[in-house]
Amino acid sequence: MSTALTAAAWQQHRASVYRYLRRRLPSVELAEDLVQETFLRLHRTPPQTETPAQLRAWLLRTARNLVVDHYRARRDEVEVDDALAADDGDRAAALRTLEPCIAPLAARLPEQYRAALLWDLAGVPQQEIAARQNIGLSGAKSRVQRARNLLQQEFQHCCRYHFDHADALIGYTPLAASPACSGVAGEGPP
Repeated sequence: MSTALTAAAWQQHRASVYRYLRRRLPSVELAEDLVQETFLRLHRTPPQTETPAQLRAWLLRTARNLVVDHYRARRDEVEVDDALAADDGDRAAALRTLEPCIAPLAARLPEQYRAALLWDLAGVPQQEIAARQNIGLSGAKSRVQRARNLLQQEFQHCCRYHFDHADALIGYTPLAASPACSGVAGEGPP
């Protein structure tokens, strides 16, 4: 659809699409986002009609489908503890919060990384991790960081992250269909 036609449809139908969405969604922001998505879909793949009544019906049907998709995605979403979304940047605390959920993934890591990660999650100081693994402090720090990165990669294969408007992690959805997620789907934070 041309930009001019999309703009005209926006002017004519935006308010009714917004009212429709706002009655069915928990927040103004989400309703506004889905209004925009509705009109993006109109612009990308317009219906085969030109009449205003049929166009309005198409827009409302598209908006309804977006609401259904939103709630379907939320059904499987797991909320994350507030400690994970804290602004303190303490990644180890975030990992400790998710430990019960990610234990099966940690088991997939090579032994040296798995041990360093599990000790880190348990709050063992990195100097003690270095002593336990018979390596230097800088080596222990590198090993813990590498273990965290490997675990994050494993986690990303199994879950879709959800962030708020400030890019703070607020939840995740296990991707049960992924073969990499056996033993993980359905588990979540305590």
